[in-house]
Formats: sequence, C-alpha cells, structure tokens
Amino acid sequence: MSFLTSVAVLTGVYVLVGRLERSPALRFRELSKPRRWFATDVAWYGVAVAATALSVFILRPLLARLSVPPLRDVLAGAPFVAKLVIGVVVFDLVSFIVHRCLHRYDRLWAIHKVHHSSLELDGFATTRAHMAENMLRFIPSQALLFIIGMPVGVVATTVAIAAIYGVSNHSNLRIDLRWVEAVLVTPRLHRRHHVPATTMSNYGGIFTVWDRLASTLVRADTSPAERYGVPGEVDTYPQRFAEAFRQPILRPTSQT
Repeated sequence: MSFLTSVAVLTGVYVLVGRLERSPALRFRELSKPRRWFATDVAWYGVAVAATALSVFILRPLLARLSVPPLRDVLAGAPFVAKLVIGVVVFDLVSFIVHRCLHRYDRLWAIHKVHHSSLELDGFATTRAHMAENMLRFIPSQALLFIIGMPVGVVATTVAIAAIYGVSNHSNLRIDLRWVEAVLVTPRLHRRHHVPATTMSNYGGIFTVWDRLASTLVRADTSPAERYGVPGEVDTYPQRFAEAFRQPILRPTSQT
C-alpha cells in the first residue's frame, strides 16, 4: 500500500465515520456543531501525515534491514493472511506495552497528554498525537515485525489496519458490540480510557487479551454526562495546536 493510497483511505475512513457517528440513530452523544477545535485537529492530522511519510520513506527502509535470517526463513513460506494475522497480533502487543509506558513515565505522559486532551471523543480525535508519540508508536512495533522477518507489504498493511481500527475505537458510535469484547476492543471500552477517572485502564488498541492479562480491563458503560480530557487538567490543558505542541517540553509533569 503506497503512501498516497494510505492517506487517501484513512481520510475516507475519517469522513465515513464522521458522518455515521453524528447520525441520531447511531451516535453515543450529540456532538457540538460546528465541531469544536476542528482546526486544531486538522493541524494534528497534518502531523500524523508527516509522521507517516517519515515512517514510509525513511524509517521503514532502515528498519527493514533488521530482519534476522533464521526468523525470516520460518515465516518465508507462510501465506500472506497468516503473516498478516501474526503481524497484527505482534503490532498490537507492542502498542499495548508502549501505551502503558506513555502513562507510567512522566516524560512520556507529558507527550501523551496531547492525545487525551480532546474534550469530545469522535473518530477525528484519533489524530491528536504528538510527533514524538507517533515515533514512539511507529518505531518499536515496526522494528519487531521486521526483526521476525515480515515483508514490507505485511508491515504496511498491519499499520493501516491498526490506524483504521483506531478511528473506529475513538468514534462516537453507539453500537452494542459487547459480544466481541471477549476478543476485541470496542468504542465502548476505549471510551473509558478517555474518561479521567478510568484512564489507567483499557490500554489495548485491537485485542482485549493484553488488558485482561494485565488486569487493566474495565468493562463498563460511560455516561453521556461524563467528561473526557487530561486527568486533573480537563479545563486547563491547551486546545490550540501550537501551545499543545510545546507542552511536552514546557511542562513534563506526572499524571494525577
């Protein structure tokens, strides 16, 4: 999947989810009109596109050299679908570990606060991620995939799947998918992660097994009245792009 194709597909997903999650029949809560801080998230989307370009054109060719021949040979004869399933599982496990670290360590939490600063949770809120966080998420997960011998095509498809799934998890969709929560993360579960009182739970991006093993899974509904945002800074964390981009340097504080 080429860089331009990836950006086009993801943009299409944002538009589709954005329309569905505002439908009275499908929405979890009524979102503000016009959408608050839309320009801010457009700027963060620009950061995400830049991070993707950096990953595709610079980092991925370098990381591909990490392939370990014995491991690569084990996977060489596997069908594409089997490689993709393994790739998604490995990618999600690494992402889970990185995500927990983003909450555990002060310097990393200062970076991750940007993502938690959205006051309304919808698909486009997925874009709120600092460039430093994008690199922290891109590099370890893709590096491990290349180390075990995954070809570039599988890695690129895995990243695309994770990105699209992330948009759905952050969406404002009210669809009862409890029956899949034994295996998969749903918008209902990830919503709890963005509520300050339970932000130290539900770290998983695709699979719930990691949270189950770590005893961090919270299966509870979110009230439409509950607020989203940075714990302890819901009303004070900056919403403007330039100021928020500087926050990790200016205020490397601990999580409360």
